[in-house]
Amino acid sequence: MLSIPIRVLGFESTSGEFVEDTRTSVVNRTGARIALKHRIAVNDTVRVINLENYSEADFRVVAPTAWSGQDIHEWGIECLEPGRNIWGIEFGAPLTGQGGALIQCQGCRKETFFALTPMEVEVLESTGVLQRQCGDCNRLTNWMHSDVTRQPKELPPTAAVAPPPKPAETGKPAEQRQNKRIGMKLPILVRGPYGQEEVSKTENVSKGGLAISLAMELNVGEVVRVLYPYSPGGQNIEQKAEIRRRASYSFGGRRLYGLRLVA
Repeated sequence: MLSIPIRVLGFESTSGEFVEDTRTSVVNRTGARIALKHRIAVNDTVRVINLENYSEADFRVVAPTAWSGQDIHEWGIECLEPGRNIWGIEFGAPLTGQGGALIQCQGCRKETFFALTPMEVEVLESTGVLQRQCGDCNRLTNWMHSDVTRQPKELPPTAAVAPPPKPAETGKPAEQRQNKRIGMKLPILVRGPYGQEEVSKTENVSKGGLAISLAMELNVGEVVRVLYPYSPGGQNIEQKAEIRRRASYSFGGRRLYGLRLVA
C-alpha cells in the first residue's frame, strides 16, 4: 500500500490521447493499482511517469480494481518492460508456490488453471474477477474463482471488458499498420530536415516503422534520417523515415512521433 504521485499518458487508449496526474494506491515488483478519471480498457497500453524520480515505463491495463455503478475509478496495471522498476523501491525476492488459480469463464463456464502475474493475483484477490480472452467465447470475458464461495457479488461494468467502439465512417481510408509492432528500447540517432540531431530510444519498432519520443520539433510529412540501433563510433546504417504521426501534446518537453521508413 503506497501512494506515489504519477503522470499517466495515453497515446492509443480507448479514450484517445490524454494526460492525467494521479497517484498509486498499491505498488509491487511488476505493476500497480492506480486511480484514473479517463476511460481506458483492458489491454490498453499507457505510459506512467513516477513524479518523484521521473522514471517512466509502459504498462498494460490488466483489469478494473474498484468501481461504483458504471464508473470505474481504479485499475490494475503491469509493466511491459520486465525487470524495470520505476518506483525507487527494492522489493524482496518473489514468493514461490504462488501465482496460479483455478478460474471459470462466466460466458461459457469453462474451467482453466492459469498461471497469473503478481498484478493479476492482486486484482483477483481484491475484486474476485479478472478479464481474460476466452478462446471458446472468442472475446474478453469475466473469469472468477471456480469455488463459488470465493466469487464476488458485484461485477465490474460491462464496458470494462467490451472492445472499444469502432470509429464512425468518415469516407476517408484509415491508415492501417501492415506490420506488428514490438515494444523495444533501441538506441537511435535522428537527423532532422534542417541538420539538427538527437539521440533517443525507440518506443516500439516494426518492419516498416517505429515510434520515438523526441525533444526535436517535427511536423507530419517531414522526412528525417535515422540510425538504429545506434552505436557511437560504430558502423551505423542510415535510413530515411517520414513523420506519419505526432502526439497532440508534449510530456517532459518531448513529443511522441510515429515514423514510417521510406526508400
